[in-house]
Amino acid sequence: MKYLSIILSALAMSITAESSAQKNTTSIQWKEAALLPADNGHATALGVAGAVSGIHNGVLLVAGGANFPAAMPWLGGKKKYHDQAAMYKLQGSKLQLQHGHFKLTAPIAYAACVSTEQGIFYAGGENETGLSNKAYLLHSNHNGKMFCTEVLQALPFAITNAMATAVGSTVYIAGGETAEAATSQFICLNLEAPEAGWQALPALPMPVSNAVLLHHAENGSAYIYLIGGRKKNPGGQSDIYASVYAFDIAAKVWSAKKSLPYSLAAGTGIAYQQNELLLFGGDRGIVYNQTEALIAAINAEQDAAQKQILTEQKNKLQQNHPGFCKDILLYNSDTDTWKIIDQMPMEAPVTTVALAWKDRVLISSGEIKAGVRSPKILLGTIF
Repeated sequence: MKYLSIILSALAMSITAESSAQKNTTSIQWKEAALLPADNGHATALGVAGAVSGIHNGVLLVAGGANFPAAMPWLGGKKKYHDQAAMYKLQGSKLQLQHGHFKLTAPIAYAACVSTEQGIFYAGGENETGLSNKAYLLHSNHNGKMFCTEVLQALPFAITNAMATAVGSTVYIAGGETAEAATSQFICLNLEAPEAGWQALPALPMPVSNAVLLHHAENGSAYIYLIGGRKKNPGGQSDIYASVYAFDIAAKVWSAKKSLPYSLAAGTGIAYQQNELLLFGGDRGIVYNQTEALIAAINAEQDAAQKQILTEQKNKLQQNHPGFCKDILLYNSDTDTWKIIDQMPMEAPVTTVALAWKDRVLISSGEIKAGVRSPKILLGTIF
């Protein structure tokens, strides 16, 4: 009887643990919540990559970004950078387009941006004139129809494709690409004392751009997670990372965590609950590296006929781009494990930002295939 009691007790504990695990499994229901308004001269919006996206005072802002309005880049199309903004009032699971007028101080794309209580922060990025070192804070007024721009102290270097996150009133910028190469620089600025300027922090474990940078609290301590990303190599294929590192803000040290299931760059993510991170999509780099290899071969080829053949191969590869990874990855910081919990039911955008809003996540526009942008604003409800 004693042994039966022990067996029944163990079985009950097993069932309870399984039930608890099932309750902790995250599911996300997605829908297309809105479309960006059409650009002048177009019947529908083209969408943009690298927009400044954020939420302040219950208003979603999607501003700037870049696209190819005339033709795809392999057909000679020129990238266009934008300064116009779209604003949406967040009302439950609905987005209401606001008809106020607001523009960024200059066209910009691929800036590091993050939402804070003080406003939407963005810095760096690029446009037709090159890379930027400018930093700004955008404040929404309370009717949600206008933003005002506060100029912050410029970055100590011009950068594009960097990552940003915020811990309280302090914003952190990691990595990115200078005019020469990817960088491992890591800096921060206190928005409540901006006169103190940008502070240098211990460098990233490696030079990287297009990673996911997330703030996460664990057991009373604060960490910043650096997830995936890529590093361009002069004349060769880029490194696409699966590595994950955590920065202990108090101790100011980096430590390695469980790597992603595969290499991934340009995805999006949010911190969820107290022990979970969620990643949405990303580029596994297969077509990206193949394209780089063909470009290198084209540049090295001396024979005009063979150069044309290689160019046609590259164009066909980009024209038939399959889209990006649709996996939704969940990281549990208690167990230091990653798992695929679902797939996005629509084309997954990259080079954009995921924004946490209550029990929801918003992903605005972004690139869905080589050169192709999406005008959609996706809303996922987390269960």
